[in-house]
Amino acid sequence: MSTFDNISSSRSGDKALLIFNCYTWLIYRCQGFKIKSMGRVINYLIFLFFFIFIGYVFGIKELKVYKVISSSMSPTLIINDRVMAIKSSNFKRKDIVAIKDPTGRNEILIKRIIGLPGENITVKNGYVYINGERLEEPYIKEKPIYTLSIKIPPDCYFLLGDNRNNSEDSSTWGPVKKEMIVGKVICCYWPIKRFKIFISKK
Repeated sequence: MSTFDNISSSRSGDKALLIFNCYTWLIYRCQGFKIKSMGRVINYLIFLFFFIFIGYVFGIKELKVYKVISSSMSPTLIINDRVMAIKSSNFKRKDIVAIKDPTGRNEILIKRIIGLPGENITVKNGYVYINGERLEEPYIKEKPIYTLSIKIPPDCYFLLGDNRNNSEDSSTWGPVKKEMIVGKVICCYWPIKRFKIFISKK
């Protein structure tokens, strides 16, 4: 699936996301040719321009920043990484999202969407299966050692951390209601050496 699939432009947050994805797609295509060969000063200027651009596109109300507080998303995100998230009503499999802690703690957690509303999720033999089809997951730290099987209720999502065996997620609390998702993570912006843009692909 391409970068632009399943993006709705019916709401302001999703319109901003569409523009951002167009911009980041160009960066993604050009990274190997330009950014790696630039000096430190130029990299910082690009970094500054990036902040100005997304601030202009999203506005303060659409954009939030969060600090990663656990290793549950390692190796994709590690403790003390800073990420940016935007409000969205359109979520896809493998999106990284910020959610309210389902246990009631006053914390924001970062997880990855694995299962969508109405799907059957099975975890067995170290793999995740969606409606019986194995999900390819090159981003995980290690294969899960647990097993589970669940059907996701309407308007809910099944979320897991990339560090499967060291993550408090839907394998513990079950599916999460859509209203608990506060934003879609679009990039890790700090530290600069770990700067990365998250482009969802199916």
